[in-house]
Amino acid sequence: MAPKGLGKRLIFFCRAGIDNRPPPVQSFEIPLNGKKIRMRLFFIFFLIACFSAARANDGSFYATGNTLIPLKETTIQLKKEILSLERRGDWMQVDIYFEFFNPGPEKELTVGFVTPPAEGDVTEEETGHPQVKDFMVMAGEQLLSYKIAKMENSGFKVSEKTANGFDFVYYFTVRFAKGITVIRHSYLYRGGGSVEASADFDYRLTTGTTWAGGSIGDFELNITMGDDSYFAIPASFNNSPAAWTMVGIGRIGAINNFNPYGDGDGGKNLRMAFIRKGKLQLRQSNFKPVRDLSLVFFQLHNEVNLWTDKKEKNDFTDLRELLWEEYTDSIIHRLTDQQLRFYRNLNYARAGYAFKDESLTKTFSKYNWYIPDPAIKPEQAPDIYIPKEIMRKIVEEEGRRKESGVNSSF
Repeated sequence: MAPKGLGKRLIFFCRAGIDNRPPPVQSFEIPLNGKKIRMRLFFIFFLIACFSAARANDGSFYATGNTLIPLKETTIQLKKEILSLERRGDWMQVDIYFEFFNPGPEKELTVGFVTPPAEGDVTEEETGHPQVKDFMVMAGEQLLSYKIAKMENSGFKVSEKTANGFDFVYYFTVRFAKGITVIRHSYLYRGGGSVEASADFDYRLTTGTTWAGGSIGDFELNITMGDDSYFAIPASFNNSPAAWTMVGIGRIGAINNFNPYGDGDGGKNLRMAFIRKGKLQLRQSNFKPVRDLSLVFFQLHNEVNLWTDKKEKNDFTDLRELLWEEYTDSIIHRLTDQQLRFYRNLNYARAGYAFKDESLTKTFSKYNWYIPDPAIKPEQAPDIYIPKEIMRKIVEEEGRRKESGVNSSF
């Protein structure tokens, strides 16, 4: 069984092209039964990319975050969980506070943490041991010792939905007194990436329902991804919308109908979150997740399709081709005057510059990541989307049209 999450990296390789850039959209005509049939070269590049996908890895999957699980049936309940996730480059820092309730007499129980092996474009050494570090677990004030094994060699029997034989399991013994036992758990796990996503971090929430009662009494999730971060979050974990809140400055988009990972891995269950400063938070009582957490930073060729809600017009659908060096000039020449103006101001908008021009403010306000800040100066805008060389060509094209008196509106 492949690690959860890897499938979404494999399915859509053909969509992105061989080197993360969209293939050129050109066409040609062929004679067929006396008629000329126009075909797009895009299709040929698509076939080439698919053929290449059969022989090459398209991404790297290193590890999955997870909730502690009982390795035998138990009457102990998970009454409270506070889960804090903080991105640190390619790694995710995980800190968890648990309160477990034992309704009966004191008992010892073997508890486990399960993570799949690295897979994809990884080294043999990376596959051979868990991509987890700084693993620590405390019961009350006592630091617990633990062992690591492959699940198939551990002797533990759990549901295939919880783990499979290739997974690594960290296991340790906890003494649960009658009543409440507090466990603190922390570790770092390594995220993955692919042609679809520059970085993604998966975390298994559904394993929290393996404790007695099948739910988490009080659940709190805090996500810190860094300033000016733009990423995908699940729209729900069960049949009800997830009650995400922004703590700080940011914006959470509506449920998006476009998902680069497709219906097989969440379908429309996706929202985009932009955090200027702060964190995302989710609180829920009697939490019974049937879907796991996936935090995804999409590659630009996917991200641009997620900038707006589908009911809004996206003015930057040419961005992917514009950034492809071989086609930059032809794309710039065919852009309208209005589009050139939008592209010239794109970096400023993404940085949060408060435009004095109302038309620019109105245009950019429909994008999930635009939060104007009067304190932002134009010189503070980094080349987030449009590099300096392409910006120079855009300004030159605007100047050429102004000198020639030609206004392009096609």
